[in-house]
Amino acid sequence: MSSKSGLPGDIERGMVRSINTVMGDFLADAEALFATRFERVSRQARPNPLHP
Repeated sequence: MSSKSGLPGDIERGMVRSINTVMGDFLADAEALFATRFERVSRQARPNPLHP
C-alpha cells in the first residue's frame, strides 16, 4: 500500500457518496418533472367556464 492510497474504506465511502449524490439529483429531477406534468394534467382536467 502506498502512502497516497489512504485507508481501504476511503474508496468505498467515496463511491457511496457519489452514488448518493447522483441518486439524489435524479430523484429531485424526477420530482420536478412529475410536479410539472401533474400541474399540466390538472389544468386540462378542470372545466373551462368560458367553454361549456
